[in-house]
Amino acid sequence: MNRFESRPSWRITLLAIAGMLAIVLPAAGNLNILQERDPEIRDYMSIVFTSEQNGWVVGVSPFELDYPGFVGYTADGGKTWNKVEIDIDAQLASLYFLDDKHGWAIGEKGKIVATTNGKDWELQTSKVDNPLRGIYFVNKDVGFAVGANDTILSTTTGGRAWKVLKGGVIGAVGDDEATMYSAIQFIDESTGWIAGVHVVPQVSQNSVIQKTTDGGQSWVSQETGAEDVLQDIFFLDDKHGWAVGENGLILHTSNGGERWAAQMSGTEETLRSIRFADKYMGWAVGGELGVGVIVRTNNGGKDWEVQDLGDLKAGMLEVGKIQLNSVFILGKQVWLAGGNGVILQGK
Repeated sequence: MNRFESRPSWRITLLAIAGMLAIVLPAAGNLNILQERDPEIRDYMSIVFTSEQNGWVVGVSPFELDYPGFVGYTADGGKTWNKVEIDIDAQLASLYFLDDKHGWAIGEKGKIVATTNGKDWELQTSKVDNPLRGIYFVNKDVGFAVGANDTILSTTTGGRAWKVLKGGVIGAVGDDEATMYSAIQFIDESTGWIAGVHVVPQVSQNSVIQKTTDGGQSWVSQETGAEDVLQDIFFLDDKHGWAVGENGLILHTSNGGERWAAQMSGTEETLRSIRFADKYMGWAVGGELGVGVIVRTNNGGKDWEVQDLGDLKAGMLEVGKIQLNSVFILGKQVWLAGGNGVILQGK
C-alpha cells in the first residue's frame, strides 16, 4: 500500500461528485431521506454541521484500496455532497469542527487531517500508528484525540504538533490488557470525559468513562456498572451527560459522572452515536451489518422510543437495513449518516 506522504503533491481541491441523486421524501416519523447513497458507495462514519447549510462527513471508500480515507462537504444542508480530493491511506472514523473554518478528522494508522478554511485539508503528524477514534478541540489551538491501546494525544498548536499523553504503542492484539477509547468531549478548557472499554483478555471486560478537571493532565475513572464497549459520549454541561454502546446500552448522569445509571433504550443493537439538543430532546443511532436503528427521547432519556424504519425507503434502498454511524444536532435540525453514504434528516 502506498503512503500518503510519498505523493508528489498535497494540493487539495474540491471535486463535485457526478451523478449525485438528491432525494427528500416523506418518511417514518419525522425523518426524511436527503441522500439515498453515495455514488461510490462510501460508508459515512461521522457527520458535523456548522450551519443549517454547511456540513462535512468522513468515512471509508471501500473500493479505494490504497487511499480508503474519505472527506465530503455539503453547502445545501446535506442534499448534495462534494468530495475533498485528498489521498489518505487509512479509513477515517471521526470528525470535529470548532467553527466553519477549523476542522479535524482522525482514523486508522494514527491519521489526522485538518483544515483551517473548511475546504483545503492537510495531513498532521500524530506520532502514533494506533487507530484513533475520538477527537475534540476546546479552541483552535488546544485539542485532544483518543484511540486504541490506551492512546490519549494532545495539542496546543491546532494539531501542528501532537504530544502523546498516554499509550500510543501498538499491542499484541488479543494478548495485552488495554483500554480502548472511542470518544472524547470537553465542556471547557479544564473539564472533559473519555469513554471506551477496558479489556483483560480471557478475564474481564468493563465499560470505561474517565474524567479530567485539569485539561487532560490526569484522568479519574468513574464507575459505570457496565461491561459493554462504549462507542460515544455527549455532555450538555458540567452535569448532564450520556454514553452509548453495545447491546443498546445508554448510560446517563446528572451530576457530572459521580453516578451513572442505565436508561432503557428499547433495542439490543449497538448504539454508536448520541446527541442532545437540550436536556430533554435527544437522538441515538447505530446497528450492525443489515440492521439500522434510531432511538429518540423527549424527556431526557426517561423514555426512549425506537423509530420504525420499515417504511423508510428510497428506490430499492431499505434504510432499516443500513447501519447508522453518526448523529448530529444543530438547533432544531438533526442529521444522521451511515453505511453506503445514506443521509437522513429529522426534526
